[in-house]
Amino acid sequence: MSKPAVKVASLAFEIAAAGTVPTEAHLLPVGPFRAADGRPEDCEAWQLDAEIAANVIQRLRDRKNDTLIDYEHQSLRSEWNGQPVIAAGWFHDMAWRDGKGLYAVGVDWTTTAQQRITDKEYRYISAVFYYYSATGEVLDVISVALTNTPAIDGLDGLDDDDGMAALSKRFSLPNLNPETSDMPRPEEELAALRVTHAQTETSLAALTAERDTLKTQLAALTTERDTLTTELAALNKQISDANAAAEAQKKTDLITAALTDGRMAPALKPWAEKQSLAALTEFLETSGPLPITQRQASDGHTTGTAALTAEQKAIAEKMGVTEEEFLAAQKKHAR
Repeated sequence: MSKPAVKVASLAFEIAAAGTVPTEAHLLPVGPFRAADGRPEDCEAWQLDAEIAANVIQRLRDRKNDTLIDYEHQSLRSEWNGQPVIAAGWFHDMAWRDGKGLYAVGVDWTTTAQQRITDKEYRYISAVFYYYSATGEVLDVISVALTNTPAIDGLDGLDDDDGMAALSKRFSLPNLNPETSDMPRPEEELAALRVTHAQTETSLAALTAERDTLKTQLAALTTERDTLTTELAALNKQISDANAAAEAQKKTDLITAALTDGRMAPALKPWAEKQSLAALTEFLETSGPLPITQRQASDGHTTGTAALTAEQKAIAEKMGVTEEEFLAAQKKHAR
């Protein structure tokens, strides 16, 4: 059976006791770091920085119970030796110290443990931690103990599959299966990025094709719009020309009718042709037949014309001519 991607290791730091027992304890140094005995063997070094430590600290804070500090890691040995686990202290938080590393803080020591530390019966505090064997990244602190054997002889068996399975069952630990771990390995992240990249390229190609299709459709619609605009302009011109022709014909018909029934003298025809259809219609609607000028029908001798009637004066005024000019025009076309 192959070894899991997550492995276990331990380190110890001396407790500085000078009359008082500290309420914090140094657990792990700033990474990269190695043990004096040459560990780790499966990676270049263990890795721990502020970002990695923040994850380790959060895992501790997420646990409901306080974390135990025992003697000689008996909590790890009890399943095999059957001896009781005696508490030396408890803590529920850790802190990162720049330039120093990871500390247990707010440690609540038992009275017995305080006395033993003061009397130097115990000089070291040891942390056992999980780490990724491929990168050396620290994952979780799983055991803290007072000890006088920093090398922690007898814990080597915890690094095999059976030991790891026992720890996973006994403690609330990160998922040891690299395929389901919440913290992906670098190669997994790279594979995920490659998949995302491929999906992005596929989406980009689809969007490009859709854009080109839309551009073609837009060009066709633009051509169709221009064609319809041209046809509409031609149709509007036809309608305008037809209306103009109809208006001209109607004016001609009105003038012919007015000349025929005597509402307009022939001398007014050039003037009438220059008027709009509306103005000419209004003029003819208010005009009656002109009176016949006095002349001798038998011998062709003209004795003169009568004075302008009120209606003739109104016509002369609309035409902008004097009464004399109006009478002269009447005489000319009456002969």
